[in-house]
Amino acid sequence: MTDTRWAPSDKSISVTQPSRNPDAFFESVVSRFRSFGAEHILITGLPLPGRDLGKLVLYQHWGDSILSSAHLAQVRGSDDLLRRIAVLSKPTSWNLDEKENSWIKESSLIGLLQRSGTSPRTYRTLIGIHVHHFNVMQVAICVAGPELNVSERELTALTTTIQHELAEMHSVHPILSSRPGELSTREKLVLSMTAEGKTAGDIADELHISQRTVHAHLQNASEKMQAANKTQTVVEAMRYGQIQLR
Repeated sequence: MTDTRWAPSDKSISVTQPSRNPDAFFESVVSRFRSFGAEHILITGLPLPGRDLGKLVLYQHWGDSILSSAHLAQVRGSDDLLRRIAVLSKPTSWNLDEKENSWIKESSLIGLLQRSGTSPRTYRTLIGIHVHHFNVMQVAICVAGPELNVSERELTALTTTIQHELAEMHSVHPILSSRPGELSTREKLVLSMTAEGKTAGDIADELHISQRTVHAHLQNASEKMQAANKTQTVVEAMRYGQIQLR
């Protein structure tokens, strides 16, 4: 099945029953990126604060070898590249030769990928893409290559295609299990109500629980998000798709 609803008119992405064959879907996505000159591709779930990449990687082709879960566990959710991708509203490219992007070289993820067999001099441009679906699923895509050449229009269209098909596939056959460090259902609810400006007393009355229980949920959420205060807890929870404003 070829889906051209979201792709540019000159190049369409071929997707084979994504809900039934995730491997075929990822291969089709990778093939499309390669048509734009990408040689290095990583597709992974986004780890929560304090957690590692571990088993969240969905596809990797960056160097001469496949990185094991043990190696990937060296990359934490606090990695600067992953945190930046988590808040992207559109695909973003970074030129590694520009001083303002020197932070990329400090990324433990990029360092690990480069040590897997790819010299940092083999590419100058790195593209980051944040794919999410109603704050239920979060996927980061990193793409690089010495001959990478894709227009903003093509990249935006391809990202929309990927997001649409991933959401469809995930709804039938979840591609990511619950991430370690996820907030509980009640913690998400209490934090969402807090984000709306409700006090502990308001929340306690509405949920028919004690204020002490409300504060306990907020404290647990703060620890999971590794936040210093209630405001940062809300910000981090939204960054990592744990809550959304109702």
